[in-house]
Amino acid sequence: MARPYSIAVDLGGTHIRAALFLGQDTTPVRHTRGLTPHTPDQAPILEAVAHAIQDVLPPDPDLANVSIAIGTPGPVDPFRGMVLSAPNIPSWRDLPLRDWILRRYPATVYIANDANLAALGELTFGAGQGATDIVYLALGTGIGGGVITGGRLLLGSRGLGAELGHVTVDPRGPRCACGRTGHLEALASGPAIAREARARLAGGAFSSLSKLYRSDPLTVTAELIADAARQGDAFSRTLVADTAAVLARFIADCLAVFSPQRVILGGGVMALGDLLLAPIREGVANHAMAAVYLEQLTICAAQLGDDAGLIGGLALCLNPALQPGSPVS
Repeated sequence: MARPYSIAVDLGGTHIRAALFLGQDTTPVRHTRGLTPHTPDQAPILEAVAHAIQDVLPPDPDLANVSIAIGTPGPVDPFRGMVLSAPNIPSWRDLPLRDWILRRYPATVYIANDANLAALGELTFGAGQGATDIVYLALGTGIGGGVITGGRLLLGSRGLGAELGHVTVDPRGPRCACGRTGHLEALASGPAIAREARARLAGGAFSSLSKLYRSDPLTVTAELIADAARQGDAFSRTLVADTAAVLARFIADCLAVFSPQRVILGGGVMALGDLLLAPIREGVANHAMAAVYLEQLTICAAQLGDDAGLIGGLALCLNPALQPGSPVS
């Protein structure tokens, strides 16, 4: 009897990663990583995705027993398997990715938003195990979101729901990378934290990063701010506290909208650990509409790290019902 294989692909603006899984084992049998081609044309990126899949295919595969899940950033129509747009890949608009992959590999193919896949990974194999209702936030270069309710992804009518990073939290706030103003991503992502730090340093604030800023402002990054905060730099700790306050108010609103059992925070910004998590928990408790929303609620860090999307792809291949509207073959 042929063994069921799952292939997960994480398509990012910088790298394309792919992993081959056997059964429910989250340790990949094979793994590959390559650069995402920087080109205005679709074809080289599609070929790079196909090459990544080819790299991890088992020898002489029976494609009838292979499932492929591809996670991509931005709005995705999982029902039709189309990438509607991708913020870091401008040429990807209304791209029928599933159909293209099927022409190359007649397997079972799923297309999903990358943050949704990360949410599925955490639900099935990570910090969300045992829960049926979670809100997942990926705090990194951007802010992605995934909402799971009743054990299934919340997608909306066209599969475009739960873009939590693009909810307006301050109408007078900075412009987001998507072009709108005051979105959560524009206030609490890694680049947003760095931008605010540079603005305050330009205004004369003192920090252990001041000398570095005067030498080259662009070297002040969220990673360096996190390092400085861990080392006790008061300026950096204030930035972290301000970011936590924004996130806490947003999460408190999410409690009223989704009533989750768990709020799971992942992405590079979570390298701050309890420096960020502790004030978020305190702020959510202060801002929640009613105490009942806090009962049986856990706010925690993600467990799967950079592999959340790949493991989420495995979860989707194993249980397509997690993403409503997914094809069965």
